[in-house]
Amino acid sequence: MLGRLRSALAALLPARGPSVDQWLDQLGADDARHRWEAAAALQAHCSQDRVLSALVDALGDPHPFVRWQAVKSLSESQNPHTFDALVEALSTTNPRRRSAVADALGLLGDARAIPFLCRALDSRNEEVRCSAAEALGRLGHVEALPSLLGLIQDGNALVRHSAVNAVGDIGDPAAIPEVIPLLEDQAALVRSAAAEAVRKIGQPPRTPSLQRALEDADAGVRWHAVRALAVVGDEQDLPALRGLLLDDTQVFGTPIAETVQNAIKSIEQRRAAKAQRDASE
Repeated sequence: MLGRLRSALAALLPARGPSVDQWLDQLGADDARHRWEAAAALQAHCSQDRVLSALVDALGDPHPFVRWQAVKSLSESQNPHTFDALVEALSTTNPRRRSAVADALGLLGDARAIPFLCRALDSRNEEVRCSAAEALGRLGHVEALPSLLGLIQDGNALVRHSAVNAVGDIGDPAAIPEVIPLLEDQAALVRSAAAEAVRKIGQPPRTPSLQRALEDADAGVRWHAVRALAVVGDEQDLPALRGLLLDDTQVFGTPIAETVQNAIKSIEQRRAAKAQRDASE
């Protein structure tokens, strides 16, 4: 009888999982899936400095999923030593770790990271420069803008892409003269990012580059240019937009023609609102 009662009670109690020590051991397992599981489980124990240190080490893991899970766990940490531990790790010799550290600092959301991330933009490693730029974009402070604008002429297209994305996320109209030339960058992903930055910032000077982007050979560039004009375009852009009303190329599952229709509608609504304001003055 007593045995049955004990069994019934055990069934009602929550099952005990691995201990912190076991998770820490698993973080060094050969199987990347096991390391990923450990990095996720240890997030709940980041208040312990030994766990914090182990997760910072995991930022240099050879598997990207493990690194990303360590980034996520650290970015949600409430340990007051997290920021200092990440800043210290930003100067390690492992570029994989430095890149992941930059990701974690961006997600952590602490503006004190800005000067450290700006210095990381000078790294010789392209992945580190990309991650530092993306982190600065997430933080969204105009203080980082000069450093990012210095990076948009980088020789690596992925770095230019990350830099102009970050400039768009910061959203300062003062950056527009630097962004506009990238609408004609040799890399399509940079041209797309430049159009998206124009859309996010929302205040470009009138430029033929955005209209030319509507004729780009890359569908993604055309799509981003249409979306930008939906925000910043006027009636002078309508003829060029109507030229894409038969473009049935799908981007993210939506025909460009449909995005064009929405852009035309937005411009016409702004024109009507302006006419109404002018009439009432």
